[in-house]
Amino acid sequence: MKRISVIGLGYVGLPTAILSAQSGYEVCGFDIDIDKISRIRVGDPTIVEPEIRHRLNLVLSSGSLKIENQLSSADCFIIAVPTPLKKEKESILPLADMTFVFNAGKEIARVLKPGNLVILESTVKVGTTMRLAKFLAEKSGLKFGLDFFVAHCPERILPGNTFNELRSNDRVIGGVCEQSSRMAKKFYSKFVQGRFELVDDKTAEMVKLVENSSRDVQIAYANQVASMATKVGINPYKLIDLANKHPRVNILSPGCGVGGHCIAVDPWFLIESFPNDKDLLHSARNINDEVPLKVLKTILEKVEKLKLALDRKPKVGILGLAFKPNVDDVRHSPALKIAKELMSYKNDLDLLVNDPYLFKSFFIEKKMNQVSDMHSLIKQSDLIVLLVCHRPFLDINQEEFIGKVVLDKCGLLGKIKESSDKIMVGASKETFNVAVKIDKGSTQFEV
Repeated sequence: MKRISVIGLGYVGLPTAILSAQSGYEVCGFDIDIDKISRIRVGDPTIVEPEIRHRLNLVLSSGSLKIENQLSSADCFIIAVPTPLKKEKESILPLADMTFVFNAGKEIARVLKPGNLVILESTVKVGTTMRLAKFLAEKSGLKFGLDFFVAHCPERILPGNTFNELRSNDRVIGGVCEQSSRMAKKFYSKFVQGRFELVDDKTAEMVKLVENSSRDVQIAYANQVASMATKVGINPYKLIDLANKHPRVNILSPGCGVGGHCIAVDPWFLIESFPNDKDLLHSARNINDEVPLKVLKTILEKVEKLKLALDRKPKVGILGLAFKPNVDDVRHSPALKIAKELMSYKNDLDLLVNDPYLFKSFFIEKKMNQVSDMHSLIKQSDLIVLLVCHRPFLDINQEEFIGKVVLDKCGLLGKIKESSDKIMVGASKETFNVAVKIDKGSTQFEV
């Protein structure tokens, strides 16, 4: 294999294309988004990721990566397109949408040749890889497993550390036949240093779904613990920290919900495919989906109290809009969902937002009032809502919150630095949950 085509130049596809090009392959990156293609061609990766701009410009200048809007022939095709959810009238639950996968299949079938390998990296329902193989065979007139080969190798990357994860993580490869698995392993072996597990296609598909659904259940438990603790005046982050000192307990950190393209989506693939075994997964999804609604309700309750105390519309400052810390990814972000909902309460509050990982154009597009300096946002706001624990926010001093109402939904208060031993009048390091009178300029912390 010399020539590689990567279909879909997003958070997975573009880094995979870049790393493949740096590993000696001749790579063509393909996408249907003309604006994205134009930007990537001139060295703008369109996503925020450590090293990506530098790496992209290196492979573009060397000619080892070319960006095209028309798919041409290759030895190996990598499908890294979105697999979102869709709503059908006959179903009360969201369903997996494989449209982009099979649209990519149509493009590949036009140029597919004997000896080619097709690798599906997109997260899919169990059985999709075999369906894709049959689809390609039907469209091309070739036989899978004999003329061409198909394998599923789900990505396992953590945004913010993508290139290291692409190199270091173990990979599960599931071919529609043994030769498909062996060929896919040969492709990845040029840049993956982790171990390879060769399995059948269905196992590889389900591994990915089970991994992400497991995280969803774990986060749901953390969020349920947080809800219970808050009701009795206990700081949930301190509670979980203490529980995790047990040698066999590892509870995740609660937040304002679950986002991203994987954990908030993939459990629905299993729920759809296994309706008689869905109770736990469905409950976890419901718990996590309700969290941003509960946070929104709490914010609005604080706003009403502040309106009475201040005799004016309060200014509400939101810190963090991405779906997780230290990335620019807002797909299914609960923080963004909360901010969008708050925008509909213009008669009750003035909304200020800050996220150091998002460009100004994002805020303009969303018609949000961006305050680019987090310290300025804190100074201007009456109520500050901490939704995402971005690394730059750790530079905030706790004293900046004096006289403010602070709602912490990401555990940031326990991590930011103190410039003095005495934090604030009446506040407790352990609980950050103190009853104060707003009109006397004290500070109220809640989690």
